[in-house]
Amino acid sequence: MKYVVFDIETTGLDTLNDSIIEIGAVKIIDNEVVEEFEELINPGFSIPDYITAINGIDNAMVRNADYPPNVLNRFHNFIKDCDFVIGHNAKSFDYPFLVSEFRKNSVKFDGVMCKDTMWIARAKLKRIRSYSLKSLCEHFGVVNTTAHRALSDVYATFEVYKHLQRY
Repeated sequence: MKYVVFDIETTGLDTLNDSIIEIGAVKIIDNEVVEEFEELINPGFSIPDYITAINGIDNAMVRNADYPPNVLNRFHNFIKDCDFVIGHNAKSFDYPFLVSEFRKNSVKFDGVMCKDTMWIARAKLKRIRSYSLKSLCEHFGVVNTTAHRALSDVYATFEVYKHLQRY
């Protein structure tokens, strides 16, 4: 089985007016990481200060980064041969945002099945106070070294997913 664990960071929550500024992903084959994808994206406008306060991504970091269509094409190539993608809160946020970004930038996207560790955790874990990535990491003893940066969240999500598969 081949799948991709992914996460995005954005300039806000609105899929129409905000943009992805970072994509992180790992390709998994037989529960082993075989390839990484990590790119900052220049949104073409200033990143709000409150977003920088959350994820640490500022305008200087994306100034020389590539623009969305190019990064989205590379990401599409990264995921196109996988059985599914998985992320935390991906069905409600990351995947719809990604699909919107492909559409806004007129980049072809074939789509792929999306799984969500939040939904899986809700189905399998009945007595925890929260299903946030932070809470699930605490529950399973997973260390997320740089929370709210895409690749760090990807590795944390992957570890959480491995724990959830044991239930």
